[in-house]
Amino acid sequence: MKQVIFVLLIIFHFNLLKAQLISNPQRINDMEVMFKVQKEIAKNRSSELYDVFYKSLGADERQALIFMYAYMPLSDLADYNGDFFRDNVQISLKAREEMPWGKNIPEEVFLHFVLPLRVNNENLDSFRIVKYDELKSRVKGMSMKDAALEVNHWCHEKVAYQPSDDRTSSPLSTIKYSLGRCGEESTFAVTALRTVGIPARQVYTPRWAHTDDNHAWVEVWVDGKWYFLGACEPEPDLNMGWFAVPATRAMLVHTRAYGKYFGKEQVITKEDRYSELNLIQNYAKTKTFFVKVIDSSGKNIDSGKVEFQLYNYSEFFPIAKKNTDKNGIASLTCGLGDLLIWANKGDAYGFQKITVATTDTVKIKIFNKHTFPESLSFENCPPIPHSVASGSEEGRIINDKRLLYEDSLRHSYMSTFKDSVWGFNFAKLNNLNTDSTSKIVCKSFGNWAEITSFLKNIDQNNKNQALKLLYNISDKDLRDTKEKILNDHLNISIKNNKLKIKDNDFWTKYVMSGRIANENMIDWRGYLDSKFEVSFKNNAFTNPAIIINWINENIKVNNIANAHSRAPLSPKGVYDLKYADYRSRDIFFVGLCRTLDIPARINPELQVPQFWNGKDWQTVSFEKTNNSATAQALKGFLHLTNPNKDIEPKYYSNFTIEGFNNGVYRSLEYEENKKLKDFPEKIELPSGNYLLVTGDRLQNGNVLCYMHFFKVDENKTTTLPVIINQQKDSEIKPWAAINIDDYSFTDYISKQILPFKTLSKDKSSLIIFIEPDKEPTKHVINDLASIKDRLEKWNGNIIIGLSNDKITKAFNPSNYKALLPSKTIFAYDYNNKLINDIAKIKNKPLSNSYPIILITDKNGNLMYYSEGYTIGIGEQLIKYLK
Repeated sequence: MKQVIFVLLIIFHFNLLKAQLISNPQRINDMEVMFKVQKEIAKNRSSELYDVFYKSLGADERQALIFMYAYMPLSDLADYNGDFFRDNVQISLKAREEMPWGKNIPEEVFLHFVLPLRVNNENLDSFRIVKYDELKSRVKGMSMKDAALEVNHWCHEKVAYQPSDDRTSSPLSTIKYSLGRCGEESTFAVTALRTVGIPARQVYTPRWAHTDDNHAWVEVWVDGKWYFLGACEPEPDLNMGWFAVPATRAMLVHTRAYGKYFGKEQVITKEDRYSELNLIQNYAKTKTFFVKVIDSSGKNIDSGKVEFQLYNYSEFFPIAKKNTDKNGIASLTCGLGDLLIWANKGDAYGFQKITVATTDTVKIKIFNKHTFPESLSFENCPPIPHSVASGSEEGRIINDKRLLYEDSLRHSYMSTFKDSVWGFNFAKLNNLNTDSTSKIVCKSFGNWAEITSFLKNIDQNNKNQALKLLYNISDKDLRDTKEKILNDHLNISIKNNKLKIKDNDFWTKYVMSGRIANENMIDWRGYLDSKFEVSFKNNAFTNPAIIINWINENIKVNNIANAHSRAPLSPKGVYDLKYADYRSRDIFFVGLCRTLDIPARINPELQVPQFWNGKDWQTVSFEKTNNSATAQALKGFLHLTNPNKDIEPKYYSNFTIEGFNNGVYRSLEYEENKKLKDFPEKIELPSGNYLLVTGDRLQNGNVLCYMHFFKVDENKTTTLPVIINQQKDSEIKPWAAINIDDYSFTDYISKQILPFKTLSKDKSSLIIFIEPDKEPTKHVINDLASIKDRLEKWNGNIIIGLSNDKITKAFNPSNYKALLPSKTIFAYDYNNKLINDIAKIKNKPLSNSYPIILITDKNGNLMYYSEGYTIGIGEQLIKYLK
């Protein structure tokens, strides 16, 4: 093997020097070094990955492929083959040759932002090969700038915004669904732009500073400069988007460059396989400040860890991580808001809250034990917003008309998806439960043919179990999983079912289901079943310690090598590669247990692998190799109380519980927006140190924070009040007033004229002007859904304001029926008079400010105003409506 590697490296060195694609000697040397490292890691998949290099390849083609392999994350080495990468490299080089701008793109820009397939943690696919000709013809004869704008219009024809889970669909799967969250939209748009040779990258703020969410968008390189655009949200020009103003309030905006970075942009993290670039200066006012870390005696801490933590989702989230130098120094360039600086080395730690705008250097002293007050309260402030260019009104009008047409194209395709009536008839024809089948068919969207073929072709005795399988995977799985994958998990699990309990829901969820975490769900079950001897499987079934020992002996763990992708390896990929990061190893353990008919899971709160021993869940420790399969943590209990009856705390909205490990606290993964009252009377936790974080976000984006450090002791119950600091009520004064006699609405459904004066009789009004299908509007609707019960009790009008020029053909108020209070009215603002008058009062155009939210009292006094993106606005509205 070593001789083969040596021969390959000699050949590759010759070809690297001969090719024209890459000329930087520093890059060539690094590629050679990393290619050798990768070849050793992937030696168990040598044939599948490296045989492609013995085939006929052009010099540039070979060089590009070596670049790809040199920096490939474990997930790509494990789950894809050489021919797949070669075919995609060929398309990239074809675009470079055929597109008029191809040869003008600098070497480093092409390598980092055109050639790579991977954008984020998506499943890779053949999008470039399938869509190249279509996209090439779409931009024929255009300038590079116009081509970038046109590709985004093409993307909008295919995909619109819709929230979903954190597994990122592949680009072709996103088309099949026609919807995607911002991370999927931006992954999709970047892939489309790179397909026609336009450098593109997914950029994102890891968390907003002013609101509880994050966002991803796209930057494109056009004629020597980077510009931004909203993915699948075309604007009349570059550097325009609904998020442009919020981005001026960001603390950090960054992107990941594939491969080691030798360029000029600021680097946050430089690893062997990827580099994280700091782009905040493109969007907001910034400052560079320094952190000096010392120990309790004042000695500088070399190689200490510094986390720059931002309050968001009721936790302090690390938006950047740095290591200190020999002088104990680390630095960051970021926005001008507040951060919590957390430093540690091992379990010794220290922290301090700072305001970046007034900080040059902050000194953090770390201790081996907690030396701070048990409880801390402070106000956390984001940067202030700044205005941005909005473009001409004429250009926006033209663009809006085009968007409506593109919406109609997408909805025309979506109309081919099967509805509940079709699903009902299909179920009757195939002897399936009609209610369950109809729901599954509707959720499958463009993947309906795969799902229904699976159900149709299953043996009649297993049809009910097939439905249960579909119910126990995610909605996203229903939209992109192939029939053969579903057959693998159904048939092999039934074949291996030793206890013959296939109708048991517990068995369905924790044995038969192929969905474990956020990995790419493939047909790994039959493959793993074929790789182990019968004796091993029988012994492991009665003693899962055998599985743990096998993993410890055969699977090497390397977290750094998969950090770029952040996509878990599949269980099949882990077995083949014999390498994994910690997360993928845990998923593999669960997958192998399920293959052998052992119920197993990733614990949803603690995110650790567990198996069921017949009585309770056993947590796995891979650090032990004896026949004790588990190292059960000592357990205690936590009882949470609510001392403030004016608020109903929700997890990730008002509070989080963070556990201490390796010098930092990390949130336990309880369900988002789970109400405090829905938590168990006693929460079972491993004994140890914990942190309660709570916050109340104010309308200006500031947060009243509270931190409380506590301990859970073995076999004891810790009672903890969830204290949420709230701003004291003050008199709300109107900021303007209108004459309610001057306005009326037209009911969208009945077309009845509704005078505002009649609606306002003895009532306040909540008015929300929306743009259907746009991401900010969908966020606001979801926020209103979270306070639906309280809005039902509120004695006021709820009006969803509409404009003719904003309504798409697919707009249907019934789609919102389950989300909004029953008294909600969808109505046109007659002649757009109210929105136009609000624009006059604000003395600025509001065409790019939707959604716009008003609260008026019965006399027309304007008590509240909000425009644009403000996630979490529901709780703010409740305060005003009281």
